[in-house]
Amino acid sequence: MAVDNILFYFAGMPVYLYGFLTSLGLFFGAISALSAGRRRGIGWYKMFDFILGTAIVFLLAGRLSILFKEHGAGALLKPWKIVTELSNGVDLKAGLGFAVLYGLISTKRNGILSIGFLDAITPGVVWVRIFSALGSQVFGKSTSVPWAVQLGDFKLHPLPLYTSVGYYLIRFVIKQIRRAQRFDGQVLIAALTLAAWLQWLLLFVSEGSKAYAFWLYPLIGLLLAALWSFGHVNSVSRRRKSSGAYWVVQLIMLGIVVFAMAWFFYSRFG
Repeated sequence: MAVDNILFYFAGMPVYLYGFLTSLGLFFGAISALSAGRRRGIGWYKMFDFILGTAIVFLLAGRLSILFKEHGAGALLKPWKIVTELSNGVDLKAGLGFAVLYGLISTKRNGILSIGFLDAITPGVVWVRIFSALGSQVFGKSTSVPWAVQLGDFKLHPLPLYTSVGYYLIRFVIKQIRRAQRFDGQVLIAALTLAAWLQWLLLFVSEGSKAYAFWLYPLIGLLLAALWSFGHVNSVSRRRKSSGAYWVVQLIMLGIVVFAMAWFFYSRFG
């Protein structure tokens, strides 16, 4: 069974699933970052400058890198192809590299570069990973599990769903940590720790996993966990009591969201 990558058409142009979901992730991520920045006393205009600037630089750099590979220096004479040929993809490494560079310049210029700032944008980055993973077309190894994705004669692990649900669980955990945060960097380190262990678990169902990654991710995860534990033990407790009703509601919402993600994912193969 084929996967329809086109979600809908707008003004005669196809809107692809991956691009649409990544855009949704950027939207939710921006709202999250603006809200977290406000709580930390970071002006919305400074945070917005960072968010909008890095997003634009990521798109331009990533698209130009693809165009240079296809057309060489002649790509500079065809700037409209940055938008009109979005279906050809974005060079993630080039886009991310220039986006990070712009982000450093923006935060330095606005005087907001700090561990607290990184804590503020971490949930937003996780939102982007949740949505972009759900729209991915990269599936896992062949399998016979009942929830496998049927593609032609092959049954494959639903790697995009595993990844998306995994990052949503990370978002759930860091949300609880943020409610009783004890030290700057706690949210960031927790997210990186959990992401390292998630990537390790995904290696077991991914095609072409590198042998060194099976020990590298646990090593990174253990080092980050040790760093988080050190900060937690050597900081003042800010425990916020949560009632049983709070946790019931949170777990019900978690279950509903995960069910909705699974329903949406499998509906693509109907």
